[in-house]
Amino acid sequence: MRLRMAQEPPADYVAFVGRHLEPLRREAARVVGADADADRLYPDVLTDVAYRWGWLDLRTHLHRGRSDVADNYLRGALVRRCQRWRAEDGAEPVMIEVWSTYAPPPPRVDAGPGPVARSSAATRLAAHLPTTRRGEVGALAEAAIAWCHAYEAHRRHRVTALVAATVLFVLWALHYLQSTA
Repeated sequence: MRLRMAQEPPADYVAFVGRHLEPLRREAARVVGADADADRLYPDVLTDVAYRWGWLDLRTHLHRGRSDVADNYLRGALVRRCQRWRAEDGAEPVMIEVWSTYAPPPPRVDAGPGPVARSSAATRLAAHLPTTRRGEVGALAEAAIAWCHAYEAHRRHRVTALVAATVLFVLWALHYLQSTA
């Protein structure tokens, strides 16, 4: 396990994402049946590859430049994520009921000016903004997002390992102090 992970994606990872992005999107859409759902699946696969990129790069160099090491891991990560997707998709739907005693005020009948409609800056500006539907995103942006998620996961795992090591050390120290007393 590597102790450090770069904060920015390396150029070879960005190139890898560039080569595999469109086929990965198509395969994810084929598996889940909708482009919107595919947009939730393939970034997780890219994050899995980014998290293991250091090991994949090392294995590529150890296997005399075999370029299929990362490709094979990408396929395996897609299969694992698709299996999780199908398992989660088969779960029972959750029904949510909202109970409220709120009753909207009755409509005004008088001809005077009504209350000013409240709105936030976001709702006022929404009409002027482009759609939130995902447009074409380049390989660099996808690689950077996946790398950022992998970096955060790597950082969480390091903190967890540090906390576990500290707890084990304290327990060992307590045991040692009790045995010598």
